[in-house]
Amino acid sequence: MVDVLLVSANQERLPDPVPPLGAMYVAAAAREAGHRVHFYDACFAGARAAQELTARLEEIKPRVVGLSIRNVDNVAWPHATSYLPHYRALVAAIRAAAPQATLVMGGSAFTLFPEAFMADLGADYGVAGEAEALFVELLSQLERHGRLERPPPGTRGNVLYPSPGLARFDVRPARDMVQLERYYREGGSANLQTKRGCVYRCSYCTYPLLEGSKVRAREPGQVVDEIEEVKQRHGIGFFFFVDNVFNSPTSHAVAIAEELIRRKTGIAWTAYLSPAGCTRELLELMARSGCQSIDFGTDAVSAAMLASYRKAFAVQDVLDVSRWCREVGLMFNHSLILGGPGETWDTVKETVANTLESKPTSVIAVMGVRLYRGVAAAEKAIAEGHLTAEQIGLDPIFHVEEAVREGLPAYLEALAGQHRNWVVPGLKKGINQRLFDRMRARGVKGPLWQLLEPT
Repeated sequence: MVDVLLVSANQERLPDPVPPLGAMYVAAAAREAGHRVHFYDACFAGARAAQELTARLEEIKPRVVGLSIRNVDNVAWPHATSYLPHYRALVAAIRAAAPQATLVMGGSAFTLFPEAFMADLGADYGVAGEAEALFVELLSQLERHGRLERPPPGTRGNVLYPSPGLARFDVRPARDMVQLERYYREGGSANLQTKRGCVYRCSYCTYPLLEGSKVRAREPGQVVDEIEEVKQRHGIGFFFFVDNVFNSPTSHAVAIAEELIRRKTGIAWTAYLSPAGCTRELLELMARSGCQSIDFGTDAVSAAMLASYRKAFAVQDVLDVSRWCREVGLMFNHSLILGGPGETWDTVKETVANTLESKPTSVIAVMGVRLYRGVAAAEKAIAEGHLTAEQIGLDPIFHVEEAVREGLPAYLEALAGQHRNWVVPGLKKGINQRLFDRMRARGVKGPLWQLLEPT
């Protein structure tokens, strides 16, 4: 048995604090394997995080510290914020207060840049990708040998990478280790995952890198079992299905909605959907099962830009799903990317006009594409000589098409001023943290964009 302290480093709370689901899965797997697992969540600590972490380390004296790094930065051009200084402060606290501990890094951000994080933060080991099984295997070897004696398949240097058949998705996250009721009070929902993997090939997206390109779905009955357990134990009535695309495959989404209806759970919920393959029948069923709202990963409503982003749907599909949502009473948001590869002022205006025609509850518009190694947009930029692979790293680099780069911020600022239901994170337009806090204090649940007035 190994004494382990898992540290969730994330402190980003806009628009809402989000429970560290990935770290909770790893904690559950390690605890199930017989290790003594402790947890420190930095989300609500603010500037006190390093001090609080030091106190926990001195109290526990762990043999292993696992640092979960969720995001590299806030992905908001032109005012991107790097979280690297915060991670450096946490690592310094770990090394000072627990010099005897083996430091292991993981999480989605680490998975995207494992070599860079290892070089910058100086961990002893790293686990890239889904970490439940790999972290447990590493703990076992550290317990027996004090080091990684027999690296599992796929290990490169001191970083363990998942191999087919090794990743686990059969434990329930250790929600008892975090302040779930506070997350619900201040964040408005509990997050839950029904599947991993993504079959789509969007040009900018990291999900296939993080979870693979093959969908591994949980049995719908087990999903609803978990929902009922969380509702009973924690008094939570609003859930966010955080699958990258809830309606892929459609049959799985249908089965979950039908199970929710059959059991009369009485919950409300929301999810990420794609217009691809979305039907009116599915939306009706979702509404009957308690779904209140949908966030569509639309990205563009221009034929040329949908092709550029390699989306699996057409402009008419976006207009159709929007109309169906209005007809069945579902609030919906369109998430857009403006300024990506191939963008022109004509395609920008086409996307804006079609988005307005769709009459969404809200729109969240980001500018440019944050580049990550291994995604198609980055490979294209490298091939065209705009930058080198080495330049894509922890410091955020965005592709913002030159044809619109100069005027895009001012254009979107004016648009958001005219249409109050448009949110532009890179300009901090439509983001009012004081208002958000007041709404949560009044008990408002679900995504806060639901409160925006359509124009």
